[in-house]
Amino acid sequence: MSDFLSKFNKDKYDDLVNEKEDKERDDKKAVKAEKTEPRQEQASAVEREETVSERKAPIKSEPLSSRSSRRQDAEEEIEIDLDYRRKKKRRMVLIIAGAVLACILIFFLYYMLVHVKVENFVGKPVSDVRAWAQENDVEVELEQEYSMEHDANAVISQSVPEGKRIRKGKTLTLTSSLGPDPEEVIPLADFSEMSQEEAQNWIDENKAENLQMVTEYSDDIEEGNFIKFSIKDSNIDASEYKRKDSAAVYYSKGKEVFEKNITIPDFTGKPKEEVEKWAETNEIEMTYEEADSESVEAGNIISQSEAPDEKIAKRDEMKVVVSVGEAIVVPNFGEVTPEEAAMNYPDLNVTVKQVFHADVSYGTMIAQSIEPDTKLTEKDDKNITVTYSQGKPYLHDFRGQSEGDLPRLFYEQYKSKGADINYIVKYVDSPEVKGTVVDMGVFNEFVPMTYTVEIRISNNASAPPNPPDFSEGQQNIYPEPDVGEGEPEGNLGEEEDLGMDEE
Repeated sequence: MSDFLSKFNKDKYDDLVNEKEDKERDDKKAVKAEKTEPRQEQASAVEREETVSERKAPIKSEPLSSRSSRRQDAEEEIEIDLDYRRKKKRRMVLIIAGAVLACILIFFLYYMLVHVKVENFVGKPVSDVRAWAQENDVEVELEQEYSMEHDANAVISQSVPEGKRIRKGKTLTLTSSLGPDPEEVIPLADFSEMSQEEAQNWIDENKAENLQMVTEYSDDIEEGNFIKFSIKDSNIDASEYKRKDSAAVYYSKGKEVFEKNITIPDFTGKPKEEVEKWAETNEIEMTYEEADSESVEAGNIISQSEAPDEKIAKRDEMKVVVSVGEAIVVPNFGEVTPEEAAMNYPDLNVTVKQVFHADVSYGTMIAQSIEPDTKLTEKDDKNITVTYSQGKPYLHDFRGQSEGDLPRLFYEQYKSKGADINYIVKYVDSPEVKGTVVDMGVFNEFVPMTYTVEIRISNNASAPPNPPDFSEGQQNIYPEPDVGEGEPEGNLGEEEDLGMDEE
């Protein structure tokens, strides 16, 4: 007990505590060393002794009691880790490296989150770029220019190359194509010397988007051959053709052949409108002829060129006969008199005309405006003019007539009836009143169709006036009492009535 109490002086107490702490620390290191480096568990006795001597050397000046205490502790099995500092240093390095790597990783993750990798957009539609930009929160600025190499709205170039990264929210500048320049003048090829394939290749090479290739059927031109070239605006010359101008080049598809798969109905007695509708629907080349019929109503079909229930193809030709109703047969008016011609044909509008004729006897028909036996229907003009002969012209006696009546008389009696009868005037002294016909070179005899007669007219201005001719002009409603030199007033009325009857 005394030995135990002697250890609790101040100096020995501190040494004891230090030794205990060293021993606990060494124990911990030994346990750790056993787990990590088994070789250290087999350290040589020499190394342990040297270590003990080294640990004991610094405490030579300590009191005997302390030395004896340490000697007792040395007798215990002690294991010291010589790589402690090296391991501690390595641990610090690892900690620092881990921190640096963590920072780098955090920075990399942040960079990846706020940046996006740019794709290759060249040649792609602008709409695809806009969809990508919207998805990745990138702004797009678009510039446009004409290009023969890229189609309209295709990307020509981009400000950030493929594979590079762009920060989200930043702007990616693109140059897109407007297509070929529409204002460019294109020298046109001679399509008549080119096949259809060559013409299409020319259109593609020159980006002539408004020049259409049209193929159509042709009965005369072989398939694949040139038909025509046309510019929509007729005011544009071919030498001034621009890419924006609308034009078309036509090539033949050859003759169109259709299958005979259309059944022909029986149109007999059916209205013409029904045939027209059927022909239009089935694209039949229908020909319509007209004929009179006593049994088929006007406007209905009398007959058809193709039998009912037969088959016909599109574009085939067909003919139907349409009724115009019952016809009126024009008679031979040469077999009837002028009076009969005018009275006996109420279904016809007959006009009888009489003219002079040097070779045709009086009353004989000279001509009729519609040939005999012609059939007239409701659609035809039923006005007929029949001309009869009055024989040779007969020159009447015009003595006693007024000079002023001669033009009318010659026109009505000769000119209007085909005779070219004229007159010349010669003024002579005569007891008759001035302007009265006193003589004629020829009168009351037949004359040629063309003839001129001399008429002599009085120029006696001092002769007493003739009694008024009430057949000409207005009647005198207030006659003088001495009319007719003593004749009764009623005679004047009889003479007036006579004059009116002659007129």
